[in-house]
Amino acid sequence: MSRRRASNSDSLASPSVNEAVAYPFSGMQQIHSFPQRRGPIEGPGGRRLVRRVTWRSSTYKLMASLWVLGVLYIVWLIRDIFYLPFSYSSNPAVMANAGDDLLAQYVGREECGISSHALYLPPSGDYSALNELYCQSRGSLLNSMSNGGRHGFGAPYTSQGCFYHWYTAAEICEILGRFDGVLFVGDDSLADAYAGFNILLRQDLQQGSLKGWEMSTTLQAICGCDSQFTNPACSSARITSSEELYSRESRTQTPYICPTKTPHMFLPITGSPASSRDHNAFKTLLTRPSDSDSDQKKPIAVIQSLSLSTSYSLPTAKSSIDEWLTLAKTSARSTPFLWVGPTAPGHQKPPGDNVHASSWQYTQDTAQVAQAKGIDVLAMYNATLQAESWDGLHYGEEVALIQAMMTFNWLASL
Repeated sequence: MSRRRASNSDSLASPSVNEAVAYPFSGMQQIHSFPQRRGPIEGPGGRRLVRRVTWRSSTYKLMASLWVLGVLYIVWLIRDIFYLPFSYSSNPAVMANAGDDLLAQYVGREECGISSHALYLPPSGDYSALNELYCQSRGSLLNSMSNGGRHGFGAPYTSQGCFYHWYTAAEICEILGRFDGVLFVGDDSLADAYAGFNILLRQDLQQGSLKGWEMSTTLQAICGCDSQFTNPACSSARITSSEELYSRESRTQTPYICPTKTPHMFLPITGSPASSRDHNAFKTLLTRPSDSDSDQKKPIAVIQSLSLSTSYSLPTAKSSIDEWLTLAKTSARSTPFLWVGPTAPGHQKPPGDNVHASSWQYTQDTAQVAQAKGIDVLAMYNATLQAESWDGLHYGEEVALIQAMMTFNWLASL
């Protein structure tokens, strides 16, 4: 007897055929109470069809991926067009060219013979890539300024890893305007940095750190340019607070360039504790009302240093740091601190004493103490190690300008 061969339709319709299907919830076997679920592609008999990978499909996927990556890269390149108009950046609007003298507009530029090329070398290269060469965080900025070096005795000081900024006059004023006050408290080495601070604010290399209205004709003749730092007779004529100049702006040819009169001062100390007069001056600055329109008060920055006056005494440095931190806590105002390490001892060495080793060890020890208390640290040892010193211990106007500009960089990073 001949038998008819079963067709595919008969096998699907007949319940007696025990043929397993690939997925129980596919096709006609779905129950209405379950949501629709799409299974793999099936062929006759419930067999699963496998999609073959060909060179055409692979090439298509590769080209599509490359196209998406290309679009993302173009968006990344033009991101600043959409981002910068709505965000603030502390980077200068105009990049300095390597051939520009950044001190060209300063009073006494020719008489003093000081060019920015002897102090600072800006990064060079493609304009679009210059921004990445500047330090992007406060930590990297302080580390870079502290650990740089000079390529030869008296050569410009170069930071390590990334560049700090040499700000324009307008940028310096904008930075200073973010604060309700700036206090320098320390000994002679920090006094030079404050002198450089005033020179930058007045754009006056010749007598920017001095109270010319109180000086005799003879003293004015001898206290110019580097003599502001090297002649002891000129020290008594130095500006010690912004109020000394604000009250006599009409009588001086070089007032401060900034329209906002942010107060700043230098308090000379040689140990710890300081005098009650110095304490009261700081407390007065802390309680000063803010000039801003908002109710929120701006910070008051404190730059502190002790070194030569204490013969590198670590206990005295610890006591002084605690002293001024305690005073700052008496006010609810924000008071960021910067500890400035000692300068290098120079080329003169007292007999029988390794003063270089003592200075370097003091730099390391005080940095650890300050950082443990949450204070930022700026080391000055490397910045002055190969700088020209007029007496083997102190440095002149060029180093003071570098110290002051580094201070402005720290203020800008807060």
